[in-house]
Amino acid sequence: MLRASAHKPWTFCEIRPDAIVGFVPQNNAMNIAQALGLFLSLWRAVEGEGSTVGFPGSVEAWEAVHTDTSQDILARFHIFASLAPQETSERAFNVVDGPATTWREVWPEVCAYFGLRGIAPESSGAPFSAQKWMEDHQSEWAKWISTNGLKDGALEGTSWEFMQAVIGIPFRRDYDASASRAIGFEEVRAHAEGYRLAFDEMRRAGFIP
Repeated sequence: MLRASAHKPWTFCEIRPDAIVGFVPQNNAMNIAQALGLFLSLWRAVEGEGSTVGFPGSVEAWEAVHTDTSQDILARFHIFASLAPQETSERAFNVVDGPATTWREVWPEVCAYFGLRGIAPESSGAPFSAQKWMEDHQSEWAKWISTNGLKDGALEGTSWEFMQAVIGIPFRRDYDASASRAIGFEEVRAHAEGYRLAFDEMRRAGFIP
């Protein structure tokens, strides 16, 4: 980019999010919030309100530190960066919702949105697979969609493998956002809140009841 922009009337800024938590109305197969929202909604329909949902990953993934990035915080940093070229030109910035978190902190809150109780993974044996659970209950998808008047195609268009892969990351991957904070971008949000906002949008769009 430095070479491409040399002697040109434009410059650039590299913006780096972690896993983007958000919603798109036309479906997105590789969307962690969409996949979790559909999985937990169907779980509630099948297993009942108040039921427990084991974390679909290993103990290492449960404890691994990470940072999510809400779509609107990411969008607002793009605007912020474009309006402050003297601070952002030819630089790279990590953009995250807030201080690092773990699934131990986020999973119970994400499940609570659906009236469910999120619990820790088993300490031994193979981790619970949300991907396999969704595939095993595929015969119930059509009735669930019809009964609740939901958008067709979202379940079929979601990558459960992607969901399982993101949730199952067993190593630390938190981003350092000190550079974006240092130039005055101070917006923060609890990581679970980003999921709740995405689920609200999914409800309004008829992806989940």
